[in-house]
Amino acid sequence: MAEQPLMYVAGDTVPMAEARVSALDAGLLLGAGLFETLRTYGGRPFRLAAHLARLRGSGNVLRIFVRETDDRVAAAIDSLVEANGVPDARVRITATRGALETGLEDDEAPPATLLVTVGPMTPYAPESYEKGATVVVSDIRVNESDPTTYHKTTAYMANLLALRDAHRGRAAEAIRFNTKNHLAEGAISNVFLVRDGCLLTPPVEEGLLPGITRAAVLELAAEVDVPAEQRALTVHDFLEADEVFLTNSIMEVMPVARIEAHEIGEGVPGPVTKRLADAYRALVARETGTGRP
Repeated sequence: MAEQPLMYVAGDTVPMAEARVSALDAGLLLGAGLFETLRTYGGRPFRLAAHLARLRGSGNVLRIFVRETDDRVAAAIDSLVEANGVPDARVRITATRGALETGLEDDEAPPATLLVTVGPMTPYAPESYEKGATVVVSDIRVNESDPTTYHKTTAYMANLLALRDAHRGRAAEAIRFNTKNHLAEGAISNVFLVRDGCLLTPPVEEGLLPGITRAAVLELAAEVDVPAEQRALTVHDFLEADEVFLTNSIMEVMPVARIEAHEIGEGVPGPVTKRLADAYRALVARETGTGRP
């Protein structure tokens, strides 16, 4: 990482220590913002187009309009990867509603303030993948009737509180259920179960973010002949699963061995999880051209 890392702020590339946004920014004052987190492998971002499509789709719904083209965002990431010396990077793209000068109900929303940061990856512990992670069930429910639930907004405090509680219990993730007592998602991940060889995951309408890695895993399941179904899942389904794993762009595919004190299956990563994790790594290698095993 460069001694003075750079970031992109509303059209300019500046040192992170000098980056500024308006004190009236609606992202700061009201949490009116969106963000995407992704990885680069060997300097190449994985599924950037899908992340930007989700960002723009959410922006159209929530009136947070990014003026930069996809090519401009891609160029900013490439430039920051090189300048900051981090070919294998964690990238965050943030779009805020901009300065809160005329309120949020104006007919013509101002262009979003776009921020891009590129920094070194902090990988999860290898033993989480080798032996399987531990998760807890959070008391903080997902409200499936809240329209913002389906967008990756910067109003992220409930997720962070759930994750903090998990980390205090020495767990990797907090699993959240919705107001109907159906499985929704992790605080920072999507959740998959395996039962009798079939891959199961909640449908988006149960109150979850449609993850980019989630979509990739569902694609891969079809490619490697693993039957998959999206349906409402209960705590009984969760506890009785043969295998459980989590997905997001940073953790990729992480097996779960324990739900609190309850052991999943044999208490080790299962065969379907391993198969899909291998397929995901191969997909990353293929799409980024890294030759990554």
